[in-house]
Amino acid sequence: MPMTPTVRLKFLSIYMREARERAGVEPREVAKLLGRDATRVTKMEKGREGLTPGDAKMLLDRYDVHAEDQKLEIVELARTRSQRGRWANHRAIVPLQQRAYYDFEQDSDSIRHYGAELVPGLLQTEAYTRAMLARSSRVDPACADDIVATRQERQEAIFRREAVRAAFVLSESCLRRRIGGNAIMHEQIRHLIALARQRGVQVQVLPFDSEGAGNTFGFTMLRIPAPTSAPPLEMVYVENLHDADYLDGDPEVADYSNLWSRLTADALGLEQSKRFLKGVADQYA
Repeated sequence: MPMTPTVRLKFLSIYMREARERAGVEPREVAKLLGRDATRVTKMEKGREGLTPGDAKMLLDRYDVHAEDQKLEIVELARTRSQRGRWANHRAIVPLQQRAYYDFEQDSDSIRHYGAELVPGLLQTEAYTRAMLARSSRVDPACADDIVATRQERQEAIFRREAVRAAFVLSESCLRRRIGGNAIMHEQIRHLIALARQRGVQVQVLPFDSEGAGNTFGFTMLRIPAPTSAPPLEMVYVENLHDADYLDGDPEVADYSNLWSRLTADALGLEQSKRFLKGVADQYA
C-alpha cells in the first residue's frame, strides 16, 4: 500500500534530524544553508514542512552521510507530493489537527487504543455515531453525514487489512454511558462482540471494580513500518478539545507502553471480556 504524504514527511523529518544531530550541526546553520529561518527548520524536523530532493541531498552531504543507498532512500522520501482532493468532499469535514492522525493510522501495522469514556470511533456503529453527534453542541447537524462517511472509511481501511493488529482496552464507562437509548447501545455492544471475534482484533474491558486505578484520559499508540531498513516509528496520539499531540520520543513512548501494560493487566482477559460484553448487551436488550 502506498505510504501517505504525511507519513513520508514524518520519516523524512526523523532521518534528517538524526543525521544532523550525529554530525553535530546546529539548526541555525541548517537555516542558513536552506535560506530559511529557524522556525521553518523546526517545522521541517517535526514533519510539518518538506524539503526538495536537492535540499535533502545537500544537507545529507553536509551531515557526512556517505552510504549511497541510504542517501537515495532519504532523497526519495523528499519527493513527497500532496494528494490533490484527498481532503475534499465528505473528508473535508475532518479538522486540520486530526488529518495527520488519520494518515498515521492508515499506515500503521499496530494500533493500541485506550477508551476512557466513549466507544472509540474505530469501533462505533453508525447509529451510535449519529446519536453521539446529535448530543454535541460543537457539531453542525448538516455535517453528520460527512462525519459518518469518513468514520466508516477509517473502519474499513483498518479492519479489512490483514497486516494490521488492533487492540482496545475499554473502560466500563464506555459501555455504561448511554448514547442514544437502549436499542442503539444494544447494537453497539453486539458490534464490539463481533469485532472481538475478528482475527487480529483484541477487545478487553476494564471493569469498575478492577483493582487497577484505570486512566482518566484516552490515548492511541501507533506503530508504522519504516520505508527503509530503519526501525519502525512508534508514536502516541493524545487529543483535547482544541488540539492534538503526537509523541514519538523514546521516553514518552516508553511511559505509555508501561501504562498500556498496566491497563491490559488490570483489564479482563479476552474471553472474560466477551462474556462481560454479552452481559451488558443483554441488559440493554
